[in-house]
Amino acid sequence: MRKSIATIGAAALVVTLGITTAPTAAATPTCTTAAGVETCKGSLANGAGYEFRMPANFKGVMFFWEHGFRSTYPGVTAVPKGVEEITPTSDLTGQNVTKEMMLAGYGVAAYDGTVKGLRGWNNTFRVEMLKEVIDIAMAKYPKIQKKVVYGSSQAGSIITPFVEKYPTYADSVGIMAGTTPSIANSLQSACDIFYILSVFADPTIKGCSAFGVKGVPGHMASVGELQKVVALLTAWSRNLGQPGLEFPAALKGSGIPQRSALLLTGLLTGVPTKSSHMDGISTNAVIAEHSINATVAVLQNIGAAVATGVLAGQSISESTGPGFYDNTQTNWAALLDEGDAGRYNLGLSGDEAIAGMLGVLSAAPRVTGDAAAIAKFKALDKSTFTSKHPTILLTLEADRLVFAGNTARYVDKKRAVYEAELAKWEASKKGPKPIWNTLSLTTLTPETYTKFTAAGLPDLTGPGAPSGVGHQTFTKKQTKAWVDMLAVAARSGKVPTTKYVEYLSTKVPYLSGDSDYRPADLKYNFG
Repeated sequence: MRKSIATIGAAALVVTLGITTAPTAAATPTCTTAAGVETCKGSLANGAGYEFRMPANFKGVMFFWEHGFRSTYPGVTAVPKGVEEITPTSDLTGQNVTKEMMLAGYGVAAYDGTVKGLRGWNNTFRVEMLKEVIDIAMAKYPKIQKKVVYGSSQAGSIITPFVEKYPTYADSVGIMAGTTPSIANSLQSACDIFYILSVFADPTIKGCSAFGVKGVPGHMASVGELQKVVALLTAWSRNLGQPGLEFPAALKGSGIPQRSALLLTGLLTGVPTKSSHMDGISTNAVIAEHSINATVAVLQNIGAAVATGVLAGQSISESTGPGFYDNTQTNWAALLDEGDAGRYNLGLSGDEAIAGMLGVLSAAPRVTGDAAAIAKFKALDKSTFTSKHPTILLTLEADRLVFAGNTARYVDKKRAVYEAELAKWEASKKGPKPIWNTLSLTTLTPETYTKFTAAGLPDLTGPGAPSGVGHQTFTKKQTKAWVDMLAVAARSGKVPTTKYVEYLSTKVPYLSGDSDYRPADLKYNFG
């Protein structure tokens, strides 16, 4: 997903109801050549557009880009038309690496993941669409020697099952800030955000319980839930959540500020405590403690997290049916990491306040979902994690949309399969010895970067952190380094060594040289 909600104080969401129609399929692509690059455009069997760019200095490696989530209906985000991204494009700067990839002699391809004029969580269709794109490219360009399948965000949950189903269609795999593969774990937390805010701030919020009606009416209902949260965030952005809690009745007059409930919401759901402008550390007279800095970071980040819940959640609910969200078995206290409870104790207003807030959460009426919808939800984008392709993941330290814990979960799943295969080989010594062929790269933030206004308030208007925050906001150097490693891996069949990653970190700003770096875990694990 890209550009789901730009800022907390964004203008009112305007919903324009319209659905695009599928273009007419073309038998062969139309090609033009300029500045030593052949550009070919065509349509897949279902009418979705695709595009190839082939440089005159092509050296045998073709990259196939899989874009992230796009909303089915306009309103929060516009419904795209045609191929928007031919190569990875930064959400922060709008810059891509197409020129650099052409100069390096890479071929590139991308397609528009539209099915019958609609977007959404259409992964099953897109697995087959990606295969079709590769088939067309291989037929047109027999000189292709190696294929790199790479993508961002939602693409993680498309690419992972794709390379398992069609293992000969990729020589290396790249996942950038991706759901890897199932969104269910992250979406459960996004739905929790709605629920927790309904307890502490606005009892009219239904959140994910309002999803499931198909088409424009369902989209309208989901956007209405987002608007309620935007209103809360807008109010909190003006006063930093200093007023005391009004909800629930048991905590009114307790002296617990609203910002403590906001911070608790973030910690229970995994929202990053670093944001584009808040480093989670810097303090001053107004932001007198680092946990207050982290609270403002949650304030900046949480809008994107709930937008994920709205756009992806409503789309998914059209497949699962209403009622995929259920929290009857949720242990709220268990979701609060003990380290976080201590680290952010002052921001949470102390142990007594923490116990009080967790207590009212536990006592609040729960959401009971539909058993069939829940089963479909937890079965989304299942994978075996058995691919042997060299796989390189690129992750933001503080991704506010697709939490970095997705990468950790992917590595854990791959590691479990690898260790089982290694144990089997060691027992028999038959066949080639399994190799660990997955590399996780993380882009970090500077240690400090928060700036304050003359009044002592956090300055949320400047450029912010140069790395490590947002979503699909990697720098050109970070993205190009990733692309080059994928090309080398496609030719060698292996991911780069630890020593090479350490060396690369000295050349690429804010790229961690620790390939074992582990971000915070996701709160849920549905398998």
